[in-house]
Amino acid sequence: MEDKKMIRRRIISTALFVFALYLTLLSPFSERAVAAINGGYGTFDLKKYDADTFVNVMNATSNVKIYRKYYICDFIFAAAFLNYMIQMVSGFKGVFINKVKVISYVLAIIRGMLDISENIILLNQIYSYPEINRMLIDACNIITRIKFHFMRGWIVCFALILMFHIMSKRPANPLLAGAHR
Repeated sequence: MEDKKMIRRRIISTALFVFALYLTLLSPFSERAVAAINGGYGTFDLKKYDADTFVNVMNATSNVKIYRKYYICDFIFAAAFLNYMIQMVSGFKGVFINKVKVISYVLAIIRGMLDISENIILLNQIYSYPEINRMLIDACNIITRIKFHFMRGWIVCFALILMFHIMSKRPANPLLAGAHR
């Protein structure tokens, strides 16, 4: 029964994650929609940028309102991705696995918090434009890179969990079992 619940949770979290990806990548409020109003640059998310780039993009922007819609979608994405990351590692059991799960939970939560922080700061700077805080924009650029490191760490943890889970399910090798007699 517990396995069916876990499978159901994983299916739901995957569906929510795919829907959130649609919102940020393909919907009428996606990065493509933002690119259509700012000279083709798109969003600041997932890119290396600085204050000068920010100013150039904002100068090319014809409708600031689309950013609010995009970032609402990106907040949904951050929550859905956090849920997905947690659901994918939960349910596995084992002494070592449990320790790695805790690390993966912490990495996922920090990544989500960084994503939300970046979004809040960028929205603030977009709606404060033409007044900008160069340090905050540079901080957002750093946050983007740091959150990728946390995501990579989570991927390593997930791979370790899967590897140890598969190893724990394998039957003992009968040739090795008799070797100590």
